[in-house]
Amino acid sequence: MPFRCLVLGLLLAAPGGAALAQAGDTEPATAEQGAAIAPQPAGDDVRNAVAAALVGALGAEFGDAMVDVRLDSAQVVAESDRDQVVSGSGRVRIGASAMADATTGDGDWLAFQYRTRYDTLFASAGWPDVQLGGDGEREVPNDATLVAELEERLATELEQLPGAGRVYLQFDAINSVETGSRFVRIDARGIADFGTGGNTSAHVEAVYDRRDATWLRVRQELGANISVDPMAPVASY
Repeated sequence: MPFRCLVLGLLLAAPGGAALAQAGDTEPATAEQGAAIAPQPAGDDVRNAVAAALVGALGAEFGDAMVDVRLDSAQVVAESDRDQVVSGSGRVRIGASAMADATTGDGDWLAFQYRTRYDTLFASAGWPDVQLGGDGEREVPNDATLVAELEERLATELEQLPGAGRVYLQFDAINSVETGSRFVRIDARGIADFGTGGNTSAHVEAVYDRRDATWLRVRQELGANISVDPMAPVASY
């Protein structure tokens, strides 16, 4: 879908957020060095470039469901005269409804954290790493029906791997958080059993839209200790 006006909305958002402390220094920094590496609020050029990169990344993930993106904060750490690391927070609005959440007024918004690189020579931002979650979320009891549906969905996807065969998935640690009354974000970790291919750790992050009864995002990550035959036929059911 065309993302007209999305960048404009991002440019109008005011910078915010506290500076993050620099961690992992092996030597005490001098006052001059500390001033050089301390995160600083991003300028308009940086914010505009990051805004465009976030529109592209979130639009690729959510497609037509995404209608707006808001950049809430952006901090810059200079790594060299040319390279900078930009991080901060924002919100993405998914399919605006006629009535926002009665409690927060932001029932269609999902919070996210991002990190990307900015090239001062070309005034461009790289593809951002976006992690959903942030302000406005609250922990809720796990929904057994949604968890079972997520397990089945992920197992079905893994069974399409060449040589995977039947896959059994079991989540051991599950955390559910809610944004307004519409979105549930589930972070789950467990074991994926590939039978003769072995067992491996499995991590999935998913977002469920209660209003539209659909999964907006399902991201899975497996451990590297599995063995499947790349020459075997893909399972079909």
